[in-house]
Amino acid sequence: MAAVAIALLALAGCVSSQPVAAQSRLIHQFPPGVWVENLAVRPNGNLLLTTLVPNASIYEVVNPAGPAPSTQLRFTIPSVNSLFGIAELSPDRFAVLAGNHTPTAGLPGQWAVHTATWGGVKPPTKASRAAVLPDAVLLNGAAPLPGNPDVVLAADSTVGVVFRVNVRTGRVDLVLDLPEMKPVGGTTYSIGINGLRVRDASLYFTNSATHALYRVGINTDGSIAQGARVETVKVLDASFADDFDLGPALGSTAWVATNMDSSVVAVAPGGQARVAAGGVDSPVIPSDTSCRFGRTVADANVLYVTTAGKGGEGAKVVAINVGTGT
Repeated sequence: MAAVAIALLALAGCVSSQPVAAQSRLIHQFPPGVWVENLAVRPNGNLLLTTLVPNASIYEVVNPAGPAPSTQLRFTIPSVNSLFGIAELSPDRFAVLAGNHTPTAGLPGQWAVHTATWGGVKPPTKASRAAVLPDAVLLNGAAPLPGNPDVVLAADSTVGVVFRVNVRTGRVDLVLDLPEMKPVGGTTYSIGINGLRVRDASLYFTNSATHALYRVGINTDGSIAQGARVETVKVLDASFADDFDLGPALGSTAWVATNMDSSVVAVAPGGQARVAAGGVDSPVIPSDTSCRFGRTVADANVLYVTTAGKGGEGAKVVAINVGTGT
């Protein structure tokens, strides 16, 4: 989700779909006023959460697959008011997109990529600013670029492009600028590309305005492959397409958070889709923002879903067992 919290939550009740029961477990619930925007999974299985509201913080959920998971604040970045996508570039080294926004829009020229490293004797207590993106307006989804441990791909939902950011040198390049990434005029939300993932030399991405999942072939540097065309994998029967994950394991089924629809939609590589969990009238994952599969033997088929909070409740982290997928 991008920074249109007021409008999205106000309109959430306008959408209707049949709730779907799924085996779920509440991992953690924050107090009212907290919006969890994105998450990543550490090699040891712990979850890292970014917050959009009330500040730019990273929390760590320790042992989410265990009987008594705990959630701990790791640090807050004081120079910005929100954190969006987070991506693991190399083992336990993460890049996070940080910036400033109003309740309805991102603020141009106030965005950067920060990095932090886990895995030491103690967890990190701060992040380091690695690159500034003066042309960015609303950075949202983030993904590592395979084979490039210093590079993160950062989606700008307002401009409708993808930046390639080298966190070692600070270099920023506009690498993808495609019509399918743009916000759509005349739609309720001025949010284009949202989540993105790289799998098998293809970039998968969602466009929130068109509530669709797309796929396009890319080169090893993140640019579009010669002769490649954007494929529409699926236009969702939902009002919004937020962040997503591919899996379980190396599977290519996309599990898409729908935010205001409060559901996760599973989209097979051929485009077949089904609501895998939740629904507008379901309290399980209200206003879900992102999802990731676990990385341990205990939770390889568990999809961890974050929420923005809805109806006065705070954000949640929910574990949903999807079995072996679609």
